[in-house]
Amino acid sequence: MKKKLIMVDSGDEDMERLARLLRENGFPRVEIADETDNPEKGTDNGGGTYFDLFDNAPLGIFRSTSAGKIITANRTCARMLGYDSPDQLIREVNETNIAEALYEEPSRRAEMARFILSRSGWSSFEIRLRSRNGAVVTCSLRMRAVTCGEGEVEFHGFINDNSELKQTEEKLELKAFSIDNITDAIQWITLDTRFWNVNRAACEMLGYTREEYLSLSIADIDPSFTLEEWQNHVRELRQAGRSILHNRFHRTKDGHTLPVEISSTIFIFNGTEYYCAIVRDLTTRLKAEHDTSFFRTLIELTGDPVYVLDPADGGRMVYANRAACLHYGKSLEELRSMRIPDWDPAYDISQLESRAQEMGKGGSLRFETKHKVASGKLIPVEVTASLLELGGKGLVAGHFSDITERKLAEEKLQESEARYRGLVELYPDAIYIHTGGKLVFVNPQGAKLLGAKRPEDLYGREALDFVHPDSRDFVTKRIAHTFSTGEPNPPTEELFIRLDGTPVPVEVSSAPFDYRGEKMLQVLARDISDRKKRQEELLRAQKLESLGVLAGGIAHDFNNLLTAIMGNLSLIGVQLPEDSKSRERIRRCEKALKEATGLTCQLLTFSRGGEPVKKVIDVVSVVQSALAFVLRGSNVAAKLYIDEEIWPIEADEGQIGQVINNLVINADQSMPQGGVVRVELNNCLLPDEMADLTPGPYLRISVADQGCGIAPENLGKIFDPYFTTKKTGTGLGLSSLYSIVKKHGGEVRVSSRVGEGTVFQVYLPASPGRGKDEDRPKTTSIISGDGHVVVMDDEESIREVAKEILTYLGYRASLCASGEEAVALYGEELDRGARPLCVIMDLTVPGRMGGLEAASKLLELDPAARLIVASGYSNDPVMSDYSAYGFAQALRKPFRLEELSNAIKKIAEEGTK
Repeated sequence: MKKKLIMVDSGDEDMERLARLLRENGFPRVEIADETDNPEKGTDNGGGTYFDLFDNAPLGIFRSTSAGKIITANRTCARMLGYDSPDQLIREVNETNIAEALYEEPSRRAEMARFILSRSGWSSFEIRLRSRNGAVVTCSLRMRAVTCGEGEVEFHGFINDNSELKQTEEKLELKAFSIDNITDAIQWITLDTRFWNVNRAACEMLGYTREEYLSLSIADIDPSFTLEEWQNHVRELRQAGRSILHNRFHRTKDGHTLPVEISSTIFIFNGTEYYCAIVRDLTTRLKAEHDTSFFRTLIELTGDPVYVLDPADGGRMVYANRAACLHYGKSLEELRSMRIPDWDPAYDISQLESRAQEMGKGGSLRFETKHKVASGKLIPVEVTASLLELGGKGLVAGHFSDITERKLAEEKLQESEARYRGLVELYPDAIYIHTGGKLVFVNPQGAKLLGAKRPEDLYGREALDFVHPDSRDFVTKRIAHTFSTGEPNPPTEELFIRLDGTPVPVEVSSAPFDYRGEKMLQVLARDISDRKKRQEELLRAQKLESLGVLAGGIAHDFNNLLTAIMGNLSLIGVQLPEDSKSRERIRRCEKALKEATGLTCQLLTFSRGGEPVKKVIDVVSVVQSALAFVLRGSNVAAKLYIDEEIWPIEADEGQIGQVINNLVINADQSMPQGGVVRVELNNCLLPDEMADLTPGPYLRISVADQGCGIAPENLGKIFDPYFTTKKTGTGLGLSSLYSIVKKHGGEVRVSSRVGEGTVFQVYLPASPGRGKDEDRPKTTSIISGDGHVVVMDDEESIREVAKEILTYLGYRASLCASGEEAVALYGEELDRGARPLCVIMDLTVPGRMGGLEAASKLLELDPAARLIVASGYSNDPVMSDYSAYGFAQALRKPFRLEELSNAIKKIAEEGTK
């Protein structure tokens, strides 16, 4: 009797395959029914047999709503997901929905539903479901959408558990991964000597890709392996029935030769015979064997006796080199029969095991003893021993040296102690000797370092009392270490405390020694106060240099912005009627811009391009201007004291003005309740205590206040960038001051007492006999003209305002954004026979040709070219000596309309001469 499987189309290929699968699994009389058959009742001649087929089919079969509720499911589906029956599956899953109850990734169900509804027919998926007990089941799912009579959409499908297949695949992948990642090379070769497969190590060993390797034969990597040898080797493998080990030489892709060890065998796969070889690179092993032979020879040739003992056999000697045999006057065979007491009668053999354990902790032992030689004489030796593991056995290896001469020298040294005591006392560094933690000897320099009048004042004092509390634990451990090992301590920096309680940084080294049977420690200490100061100066300079990279860029960009603003203000100012009230506002804006320009000058002080533009200046007028400007409206009065005929200095007037301004501002802010700031200008020669400066004449500028003073812990930080104790401070003032003075070859000193005030002293190299440089008369009027002017600047706002100014002045302006464009534009004008009047160029153009390089190319193109450099890096060397770089004039950003007109006018006048 045929049984019918309902819910499918008779023409569906997948369902035909399902019916065939059911037939193969014990249901030979299964056919496909039409959809018109009723699955709930079975067929006329099928009765309840259909339900048996449905429930026990080898695949899970189900119907569900599109919203995720199960309508029907067979028993196989329920068992697959860990449920006792289809009813239990339907009941528990439908409490939520299929996605939440069964899917490991619930969002997958919605994605699959959208996909199924978007197409007709069956769709296949690989999914991971959760069984009732929480286990993950890997399944393959075939599903389609079916529209029922009422228009409702159902999902019909079947499901198969692929977990075992997945596990098998993963195991195969793991095996393949293991083979591919083993360190030895593995080759599978056909019997015609072609490579059939190789692992990753094989490719890496010879330098081929897998594709390249599989195109090769054995002859390509082992040219000396002839076909006859190969055939004999295969025959030998067949007869042996096991793997055979042999050594060959393989050639790498780049032509190098590698010694290899090959373990080969024959195996059959899918009826075909293959050759399998496991190849190991012998380069490292052969080198190790060579090194072992080399070092054995080296040990035999060394002049120091070397030995190996077996502590488990009473310290029996198992090896001695030639030097050891000569030392004892015995042959190697004789020494191998001897144990420690035979050559070291004073040695306590009971300590052998404990000493071996001590060496096993990673250390070595060094000690002195006496060895008995063949003549019976006892010779003093120094022994160094350590634990050696060889073949899984713990041995003691060591070497020793005859110290007879050293012992004699030590005795002579003790005899000459009094003779050399004078040298120790005259030694420039401090020397201390202490035993049991108490000082027993101090040289005069050591007494001076600790603030004692004479060395005897320190005898008997605890050495650690003169070590700063923060360093005592560290020093205690160093002392214990040097006594336990006998090794000297390398130099290290510590902090000592003088008798008056003041700290002093020192560099300390120490070494233990025995004196008449008593262990002592000799300490050498050097005052490194000056060195620490130099290191701090270097660190401060490095901080300023780091800040300079940032500050220079900020100042340049800021000056570009100010240039655009200044240019527009100038244009507005000249276009306003004389009686316009807005002129005053323009004037105030220009004043504010001038103050902003001063800020960029401070930033440029830190930049690498912030070198001072020096000329001989009169400092008196600079100081007077600063006092008048800073203290205007303040409740602080100023007193100025000046030596007669004060020396001028060669300096950047703007930067020195910043120095004076910052000092006076600090003094003013330190006295909120009012007071007096005392400023002195003195001629002086370099004082002896200021050895950091070059000897010669200096101008000293002293600024003293009666303010709150600086706390001792902050005194060393006041010149650090961004360090400030003021709520509204930037921390740039004093660091800027410090940088300026250093770049002028000077020095800044500061002293302060909390509650009493602070004194800053600035030393600047003076130029006696030189007069003040006379400034050129500056024209401040606006001068019109005509001609073609090329403007190159990477900032569009600057180009536009420059064009408007030039147009206002009567010039024709051409604009470009880089040096390349300026050179091209100038060349085009020359080709037309119309040389531009001048070219105004920005010094720096990020990522493209700047003004300096463009100037060289323009002058090469036209030696008569008239060039003007304009830059926000106002302290750049090009700006201070522009003619040396091929420029006729220089404009410092931000510039006003009048300055631009004067610069071009000078170009025009020089061109008519």
